[in-house]
Amino acid sequence: MGPFLQRLCDLGGPFRLDIQWPDADTFARTEAGLAGQFKMKYLLICASLLTATILIIGPLKAEQAFPFLKPDAVRSAYELAQSGWPPATDIVKHAFLVAEDKHFFDRPATRSTITAAITHWYPEPTGRRSFPVSAAIAMALSKDEILDWFVHGIFLGQGCFGIEGAAAAYFNKQALDLELHEAAFLAALVGSPARLHPVRSQDRALARRNYVLAEMAQAGFVSLQDSSAAQSTPLSVSLPLGTCAPD
Repeated sequence: MGPFLQRLCDLGGPFRLDIQWPDADTFARTEAGLAGQFKMKYLLICASLLTATILIIGPLKAEQAFPFLKPDAVRSAYELAQSGWPPATDIVKHAFLVAEDKHFFDRPATRSTITAAITHWYPEPTGRRSFPVSAAIAMALSKDEILDWFVHGIFLGQGCFGIEGAAAAYFNKQALDLELHEAAFLAALVGSPARLHPVRSQDRALARRNYVLAEMAQAGFVSLQDSSAAQSTPLSVSLPLGTCAPD
């Protein structure tokens, strides 16, 4: 935790955030409960200072201090990633939308967990969310592009990040060929792929898939008839499950 926070706040430039960081021995000597509070304190301080710095110094100077916040940098990263995947179908995009944030298009993108999830891997994989980066993404990309990046980059289990690899791992097919119930299952995995494993936790996975299907109908993305038919379809995956090889 210490090295990560220090790297996050010591991004360099004239607006570097200086915090007195505890060394490894200090962390090691601290009791488990106190250590958690201690780490969280510094995490909150770091996040608050980073956000406040950007608000105070303004967008231009913030971009100079943190170049990955520049709109061109965000767009370049998205377009580079986009060049490696085919467009997602509307069924897939709508399934992921209702599974993660059905109000995404009705409110600022910075308030959405869809945007926040992208900060897990942009500007680099950290597994942590960053509001300043969310704000930069929201300024640089349209909501359709943000959703597209989310669908193709979110972790879905089996070592897979994004819909293309997950479609192959779970159903042995391309994302373009996914049926409604299959797209809904993959969208249901967002946030809890281990908990919703289609073999070990089939009942739980089925219930979550059917929830996504019901939400799609309620939002008007599919008809009630199609949603009901998909919900009555057994949860069937390709066995043995595949995996996505690391890059």
